[in-house]
Amino acid sequence: MVKKIDDAANANKDAKMGSFVVVMTDDTDKMEKSLKEMAEKEKLTKVVLTIDSAAGPDDYKISKDADVTVVLYSKKEVKKNLAFAKGKFDAKAVEAVVGELKSILPEKKK
Repeated sequence: MVKKIDDAANANKDAKMGSFVVVMTDDTDKMEKSLKEMAEKEKLTKVVLTIDSAAGPDDYKISKDADVTVVLYSKKEVKKNLAFAKGKFDAKAVEAVVGELKSILPEKKK
């Protein structure tokens, strides 16, 4: 999913699309190494990779039952909050998330 989001950000430079991933874990050393390896392997150029505590920020209202949460926002306003239970974030879910990007991007001029 991270590569697809990075690709979408690159494809929507005119819309000034930015993206970031927050991995919530208490094993920050291991995760930092993993994220660096992924960034190099996938040649990520736009997506920002970050780490936060396993609990995550209170004001993000991350579902405790979610294994993966995707928040889409525009101009500091949350447009979509998509939560996926453990084992439910598969290729189909990734495509659904990428499809939801239209809800935060302006229509492309023809």
